[in-house]
Amino acid sequence: MKKHVRNGLLAAALVVAGATSAQAQITFGPRVGLNAANISQDFKDSDDEFDTNIVLGPQIGLTLNAQFGNLSIQPSLLFSQKGYKIDEEETNSGVKFKYEETTRLSYAEIPINVVYTLGETEGFQIFAGPYIGIGLGGKSKYEFSGGSGAGSINEKGENKIKFANKYGDEDDTDYVRSLDLGANAGIGYKAGPIQAQLGYGFGLSNLIPNDEDDKEPENKIKNRVLNLSISYFFGE
Repeated sequence: MKKHVRNGLLAAALVVAGATSAQAQITFGPRVGLNAANISQDFKDSDDEFDTNIVLGPQIGLTLNAQFGNLSIQPSLLFSQKGYKIDEEETNSGVKFKYEETTRLSYAEIPINVVYTLGETEGFQIFAGPYIGIGLGGKSKYEFSGGSGAGSINEKGENKIKFANKYGDEDDTDYVRSLDLGANAGIGYKAGPIQAQLGYGFGLSNLIPNDEDDKEPENKIKNRVLNLSISYFFGE
């Protein structure tokens, strides 16, 4: 994990060094945002896929803006929370059962976006770029209920999230692959030192780890995130 973070920070540092040598205008500042996160699913047997809904989570950190006229490069270092919700119902012999689960995944994320601003330093924007995310932690809360009378069920619980490249045998633990690589794209608007952006993150990495024998999984789950953020650049 430290290696991936170090490589991400090195890439951001090279961007800054290149921007400085090209005499760009360099500013930086805080970034705060809200994620509306979900997942995509690609299972060998589509009947195993489950219905999911979005989960809301914070995104907060620092963004650097290296401005070259209309074009700018914006690397960021962020805390970003992703995840998904499951809400399924099933009727068996006339008896209804319901399963609910909320999974939250917290990442240290380094996106590097290339931004084009129509009015040079201010105005409407479009942006795109890659990101690398490293899993920090998380949790999964669930509730299973249904039935009636003596046969009713109401079970609640919580599993911890462990980021690993293959499954382990710890109880009450959900395993998720630690590395999340992907790409961002979106639109924005910049007025003076304030920048507002609406973006979409496409996760490219499979979140399902290898099995205990280190065999790669046939099924795939990937992060999908709609994000609204506001940045303030000091010195503009």
